[in-house]
Amino acid sequence: MSSRFAVVVLLAVSSINISYGQQVTSDVVISGASLNDRFGGVTCGVDGQLYRGDGRLESIMRVARDGSTIMFQLPDGAWPASLGTIADTPAGPHILAARHSLSNSAKFAGYEMIHFDTHGNVLAQNQISLDLQPTGMAVTSSGTAILVGHRVKDPSQRDDWKYGGVVLDADDRLIKRFELPLPPGGGGWTFASGMAAGDGVAYVMLSSESPPATAIATISETGHVDVKIVPVPLDTEQRHHNQWLFGLGVAVEVYQYVGEKPHVIFRFDEYDLGSGQKVATKSSPPVGFALGCYSGDQISMLAHSAHVDPARHLSPDTLRLVTAKLQ
Repeated sequence: MSSRFAVVVLLAVSSINISYGQQVTSDVVISGASLNDRFGGVTCGVDGQLYRGDGRLESIMRVARDGSTIMFQLPDGAWPASLGTIADTPAGPHILAARHSLSNSAKFAGYEMIHFDTHGNVLAQNQISLDLQPTGMAVTSSGTAILVGHRVKDPSQRDDWKYGGVVLDADDRLIKRFELPLPPGGGGWTFASGMAAGDGVAYVMLSSESPPATAIATISETGHVDVKIVPVPLDTEQRHHNQWLFGLGVAVEVYQYVGEKPHVIFRFDEYDLGSGQKVATKSSPPVGFALGCYSGDQISMLAHSAHVDPARHLSPDTLRLVTAKLQ
């Protein structure tokens, strides 16, 4: 099973202590990128590559481990349906794009699945019909795309949203629609993470507020949904949940203790994707402001030029990709 995808949010860090420098294994400048550019958010791809985009632009930037970049240009009038609908594969990314009318940009014209190769060339471009607003997507090794989102008649009535998804074959044809089962204590699930692709399945984290619960949903290529409750501690004033990532065979909760001294520490609790049981806890200093790919023993982060050796003579808007060891 290979995990290919993790959706990330920005984690603001006010200071970085240089004593953590010995934990940094790589620190490279990202080519053609700037702290002030319009890209935001991070999606983890194959082999530690990052995809940057904020769902409003017409291009997506891929950042390799060495800091080199490739741009994936979307057709006119199209942009990613969400940051979560960028799914990487060894052959290149698949991007679910929302298309708007070229004559009236306010008019929604439907969705397209765009297949790119690893050099940014479009291999296929297919219109698809969806009865949900997509928030996440994963593509399995067979080329099957599993999308999740919510079905809604009135966007203002959030309590009436129905959470589920669809399965598309390698040619982007609809195979199956599915809904999420109800939590054991009633209420309903919402999606709490991006998606990861496994061996013939996709994974997504679920959250329920009443009663509070967290679960791993395993979705097969036939649309079968298996939900396993995860024993995640509740948030308190001291323990702050940040986000979920995926690593090889594990879902990873990122959290921190508020006001922890002497240094802020990111903690990573690993939960086995098969059983839902906690298997490890690791930690890292905040050497960046946006978490990227989790590899089990390392974490990659986007970072700016503050707290860098002045001898590097980096401009204030320089954007870097930093990789740090986990303890």
